[in-house]
Amino acid sequence: MMRRYFYLIGVIAVISLIIISCNKVGAGPEQNLDTEDKSDNTAPILTITKPITNQVYISGDSIIVDGKAVDEKVMYKGKVQIKNDATGVVVAESSYETHFLNTLTFHVAYKAIVTASTDFSAIIEFQDHGYNLVTSTIKVKVNP
Repeated sequence: MMRRYFYLIGVIAVISLIIISCNKVGAGPEQNLDTEDKSDNTAPILTITKPITNQVYISGDSIIVDGKAVDEKVMYKGKVQIKNDATGVVVAESSYETHFLNTLTFHVAYKAIVTASTDFSAIIEFQDHGYNLVTSTIKVKVNP
């Protein structure tokens, strides 16, 4: 019973935080959140925990892309894709956007089923409000 109350209090706290951060009453003129921060000259730092370069999977395994992007100021946006290199088709993708966090974590998965050895690429890119971009491409292989 007590556990349910803690859960309810947590949900209310998160909703309250979202409402407060989105509240525009008394905030003056509307701001364009896409505005460039010209004082931000340092690109975000990517830490990718999965997969490792040239990792080999077996058909039916999930290619998992995990990690985080960290900026010394504020992150802006990013995307993570898993692409079949033979066909050029993006088989999994996730997009991210924030205007107040300095860290974005990401997780994208794709269950790869192949009949012949197939190369895939995990393409990760993130940008801060200084429009500084960091990208990484990791190649993996899936065998039948």
